[in-house]
Amino acid sequence: MVAVAEEKERFVRQLFDSITPRYDWFNRVSSFGMDQGWRARAIESVKLLPGMRVLDLASGTGDLAAAAAEKLAPLGRVAAFDLSYPMLNWGRRAMARHPLAAWHVSFAQGRAEALPFADRSFEALTCGFALRNVSDLDRTFSEMRRVLKVGGRFGILEFSRPRNPLLSAGHTVWLSTGIPALGWTLTGRFWPFVYLRRSIFQFPPPAEAVKRLERAGFREVEAIPLTGGVVILYTGTRR
Repeated sequence: MVAVAEEKERFVRQLFDSITPRYDWFNRVSSFGMDQGWRARAIESVKLLPGMRVLDLASGTGDLAAAAAEKLAPLGRVAAFDLSYPMLNWGRRAMARHPLAAWHVSFAQGRAEALPFADRSFEALTCGFALRNVSDLDRTFSEMRRVLKVGGRFGILEFSRPRNPLLSAGHTVWLSTGIPALGWTLTGRFWPFVYLRRSIFQFPPPAEAVKRLERAGFREVEAIPLTGGVVILYTGTRR
């Protein structure tokens, strides 16, 4: 089991290291621009206030981190944390587009299953489209709870499978053919986008994810469908 987890971690790191330069562009195009609205909903869900400390888990190139930081000035801080060093490096450079936010964001690299932060360090946690990629989901949930203060909120975005049959069929076709073709066009790579479909289908359905978050020590957990259930916004509070 440990070997399987380590193999997935190496695979995921290699995947995101390889597509870093085109990652943001791919997100915009593949979601038809809707990804920015999804991220805005996640930021809204954690009810940020100036002065808070926020962890942006699996921060990637820092879109959520920048959006959070703009709400925390003048004293708040965002820790942008990710497995991929190239992603974080790209995010650090991209912060030049967000001069207000840049002063409030720090970057750290590591594993979501072993966060390098003290207990109860943050009032809020955000995460965008990354939980499918961790090697141990329950351990990650446990670490999320550990680093959040009592009453701290999380807002997590994850892809899902729509329940409407017609929407689900179209979504499956898009994931199976459109996404790999678009990924190849933008990055010259095919395999990361084949993995995207597989990871979405393998992730626990919303009801199961909610139960696992509750078992990890969160309350008021909700799974809120966005865009017909293509995306789920998970929200909750640390007990």
